[in-house]
Amino acid sequence: MTSQGGCYLEDNFPAWIAYALVRWIWFSRGGKVVFTSLIAAEDSWQLVCSQGILRYRYTATGRPMANLLSYKAAIDRGGCLHVIVTLADGRLIYARWRGSRWESSGLPVNGTVLDLSLDTCGRPHLLLSGAPGAEIYHLYRSENAWRRQVLPFRLTGPPLVLKPLPRDRLFLAGHYTTRERGHVFLTVYSPTTGWQEPRALQATGPEEKIYGYWYQGCLYFLSWRKQEPGYGLYLNLVDPARDNLESLSLGTLSDPPDDQPVLVGRDDTRLFLWTSSSRLTFCFSRDSGRTWSPPQSAYFFFPARIKKVEGPDGPSTWQVAFTKISGLEPDWPLLIDFDPLFSLCKAVLVNPVTEGSFWKQ
Repeated sequence: MTSQGGCYLEDNFPAWIAYALVRWIWFSRGGKVVFTSLIAAEDSWQLVCSQGILRYRYTATGRPMANLLSYKAAIDRGGCLHVIVTLADGRLIYARWRGSRWESSGLPVNGTVLDLSLDTCGRPHLLLSGAPGAEIYHLYRSENAWRRQVLPFRLTGPPLVLKPLPRDRLFLAGHYTTRERGHVFLTVYSPTTGWQEPRALQATGPEEKIYGYWYQGCLYFLSWRKQEPGYGLYLNLVDPARDNLESLSLGTLSDPPDDQPVLVGRDDTRLFLWTSSSRLTFCFSRDSGRTWSPPQSAYFFFPARIKKVEGPDGPSTWQVAFTKISGLEPDWPLLIDFDPLFSLCKAVLVNPVTEGSFWKQ
């Protein structure tokens, strides 16, 4: 766990030791400390002093958990961590970090955890599936007990978007496919009325790979459609309030993504990043998503692997986590901000030469 700007200490690193270290560093260098990193028993302090102000960060490395298959995690606005762990024997454990200790309990049912979200009060909600084609359960925490209900709709895999709304509601964008066709739909959960009747949004092909994002009040659906040769890349933009849909063809690609693409941005700029065969690939818009650069691969950081950075309000829109970078796999992901990534993408963009193109320089 990490604490910034305030002390968070465990028994194996007493407060008086940290205080003595800070005083020693400060006075031994004449009050001109710039940066110091300290490690003890795998925990660490980072101290930075500038213009008479001392800032610090403490990171506590917890004990590893064994005999698990997978997990889902979320963090609430109070900084409390919630984790659903699937053990090797199939049991599900819910754990919550209370600032100094873990609280854990077993779940009343087993199955595959599709997604985990926290409502605006920090209560956990998870979607759980059993065998393929079976019913999907919505489990949520209420009055210190788990409640369960069956979803009134079908899902193929995890939801495309699952995020909290005001008044403890949840928004869900889902995808359901059969052998012949599929469709994307939207629905909202309310603690008083349950799940709304799903509203069909768009049709999809049976083998179409689609990813969903919520960005500044709009939905973005990025999809790969199999065609010869390769794949067509398409983007659908949806305003849920107005229920309008705009479809864009972004170009063609030879390979699908290795994992879910990441959407980051600032102001009117949007940047999609993903890897294909460990190569970074990107496309971006500088006019709030109306026009986009063609998708393009680049070899900086090759071979690479990226993940989204999660926060209390959903995925971060200004940071990307690199779990592999230039072939190196650090113990902890390397976080890179939007600005340097976008600068690299702009620098290597091969501009189309079509007369009158938005991207022609």
